[in-house]
Amino acid sequence: MRHYSLSFPVIATIAVCSGLASAESPPAATGHDVFIKGLREEKEAGAKSVSSARTLSPVVSRFKGWFIDITERAEAGRLDGIETANGISLASKARDTSGWQFVETEHGYLVRAAGGKYKGWVIARDDSAKTRPEGPNLTVTPALRLARKPTNNCHWKLILTSKGLVLEALSGKYEGWFWDFGGGDPSHEESGREVAINVLLAEKVVAGSYFAVKPAK
Repeated sequence: MRHYSLSFPVIATIAVCSGLASAESPPAATGHDVFIKGLREEKEAGAKSVSSARTLSPVVSRFKGWFIDITERAEAGRLDGIETANGISLASKARDTSGWQFVETEHGYLVRAAGGKYKGWVIARDDSAKTRPEGPNLTVTPALRLARKPTNNCHWKLILTSKGLVLEALSGKYEGWFWDFGGGDPSHEESGREVAINVLLAEKVVAGSYFAVKPAK
């Protein structure tokens, strides 16, 4: 997403490490450790901890306050031999598909769907996704997928910043890239709400990389 002026408080940030033309992780804000501790709400076999369902919402552009979700038009595919759905989106109203759990593992965090058709699926990255310019100074890729189970590239680092929650890829071709979205992309109507299939990875942290994180209702 193109740069915007940020002059308001944000809630949490996620970060990871280096990768293909990746930038440095943003600095954590005071309260980062408290935020991470607050996600350790449940126990589950094979995980260090699991959070209850949270929503993630952009803090800028016309999509401010929309929710990370999955479109009804998601396209089926496969990644590392695992069934996937291509269509991670922003939705104007929260539904059961808008809730996500942060699953803490020894490799980083999984972001897992907490409800809806794809409950239990995790947000992964497709290394075969092509890059494209987003304005004159940013490269992005539509590499995010929902995967039925964890893939080689599905772990994220979470960083709480003063501007919002940033999610950074921890492995693969796009290691060190960050969640973003197309701020000028179109939306369409789906079952009484507007949906934009525009969630991306960006090579560096920009205004669209920050998300407000709240308990799902």
